[in-house]
Amino acid sequence: MENRTLNFKKGPIQELSLEELKSTVKEENYNGKHVMDMYHFDFIENVCETVEKAGLNHNIQTVWAAQNQDKTRPGATVIERYREEYGENSIQSYLLRRIFSTIEITDMQDDETSTSIALSYNQLGFQLGFGPHVKICRNQCILSTNHFMSTYGTSDKMPSPQKMIEVLANHLNKFKEERQWAQEMINQFKDIAVPHTEVLEIIGDLTSMRIKKENSKFFPKESLNPLNQGQIGRFTKDYLLKAQEDNYHPNAWNIYNLATEMYKPGDTDIPNILSANNAMSSYLINRYSIN
Repeated sequence: MENRTLNFKKGPIQELSLEELKSTVKEENYNGKHVMDMYHFDFIENVCETVEKAGLNHNIQTVWAAQNQDKTRPGATVIERYREEYGENSIQSYLLRRIFSTIEITDMQDDETSTSIALSYNQLGFQLGFGPHVKICRNQCILSTNHFMSTYGTSDKMPSPQKMIEVLANHLNKFKEERQWAQEMINQFKDIAVPHTEVLEIIGDLTSMRIKKENSKFFPKESLNPLNQGQIGRFTKDYLLKAQEDNYHPNAWNIYNLATEMYKPGDTDIPNILSANNAMSSYLINRYSIN
C-alpha cells in the first residue's frame, strides 16, 4: 500500500480507503479490547459481507475521516510513537474516531437512483442508514425510521452494532420488495406539489424546531432538528435561487433533496449526518401523511 499521509491542519475532512483505515491505530481499552464493541473498519467490512451474503452487487465509496474540537477524545489523534516509526502525518500514526462511509448497491438501479447504506462511527457510537441513493448529487435518502439505526440516543435499549447488521441483513434478504417500496415512496413524494407559501412555512417550521432544540430549558425536549441555523440559511438560499427559474415547480421530493444535499461530511458534523437526515424525512412524511 502506498504510504499516504493525512493532514487535518489543511482540512478537517480527509479521505482514505478501507484498507488505509484498517492500517490506522486501533482504539482499545486496558484489556486490549475495542472501546465501542467493534472497530470502525470491522463495522464497514461486516456490512459489505452482509451485502455479499444477500447476493447483491455493491461497491464501497470513499471513507471520510473528520477532526473536531473535542480535547478529551478528538476525531483525529496522532500517536507519537507511530509518528516516529512511520513518519509525519502517516496514516499509520493516526487514531481516528470520526468516520463516515457509504456502500452502494447497484442491483435494480435506474437512471435516477440506486440503493446505498451509509455508515457512521464517532465518539458516541455507531449509526447505520439505508435507502435510495440519488446518483446525480450522491445524496443518501432515509425514507423510514425503520431504515435508520443508532447505538446511541434517548432510548434505554439501543442496538449493538452487531444487532444493527443483523437487522440490515433481514432487509437485504428481501431486497426486491425493499427497492420497490422505496420507489413507491419516492413517487408519493413527487406527487405532492409544494407551492411557494408552503416552502416558506417549512422554513419557518425548521427554524422553530431549531430554536426549541437549542433552548431546551424553556421548551419540551425536542429530537434532533433537521437543519441547524446555517443550513436553514443555505436551504432557503438554494430554494430561492431555484424559485427564480420559470419552470421550477417543486414537489416534496425536491424539498427533501435540498436538505439531503447538506447531509454529507464537511456540511454536517458526522455524528449528525444520519440523525438529521432521518429527522428531515420524518418531518416531511408526517407533514404530508406519506406512507
